[in-house]
Amino acid sequence: MILLYDEAYSPYCGKVRKLLEYKGVRYRTIPVPYHDKVRLLKETGQDYVPFIRDGRTGVPWTEAVDYLERKRPEPSAYPNGTREVCKILEAWEYDWFEDRLWGLVAPYLERTFRDPVERWNFTEQWERAYGPFEEIRRNPSAAWRAVDPSLRMLESCLRDRDFFVTDAPSAFDFAIYGNVHAMTLAGLAMPPRYPKLRRWVRRVRDL
Repeated sequence: MILLYDEAYSPYCGKVRKLLEYKGVRYRTIPVPYHDKVRLLKETGQDYVPFIRDGRTGVPWTEAVDYLERKRPEPSAYPNGTREVCKILEAWEYDWFEDRLWGLVAPYLERTFRDPVERWNFTEQWERAYGPFEEIRRNPSAAWRAVDPSLRMLESCLRDRDFFVTDAPSAFDFAIYGNVHAMTLAGLAMPPRYPKLRRWVRRVRDL
């Protein structure tokens, strides 16, 4: 059985969990505290999640999709030979989309941390990037405006198909779903102005 070093709210962990489920690969999660990476470093040599341990094989997050493709080729995360397209789109998700969405999600996600030390570390890091969380929660309109252009683009991609790249789910679908899952954990819902995205969320969730 695969071991997955995991943070429940991490978009990348959410992506890998959903891909494991889609491929029917059995796994067990090892929760990693946000503020304490001692065990993770000791057992993996990495300080970032997700990290896959498959027997004696260790797989960092950057190689997780390709590793699982080799381990369980079907169903593919790159349907119809779309690996290169998915890689380009995943780079956009990492470099652009996540940064803007996280500015909306992090202030609400902060309130879900029960451990005060973990919560303090999370807040300390992300308030430096986005500003005081309390102010964002009082007036989230600017945070929504920052992410709305990306959500509109994703909505348009679903105009004539069920998934973003082809008619089957892909690594890019799972990458976006990881971010949306973090939204859900933070208590945020996809706005009704994005009906196709709302249906897509349910579709991927139920895979």
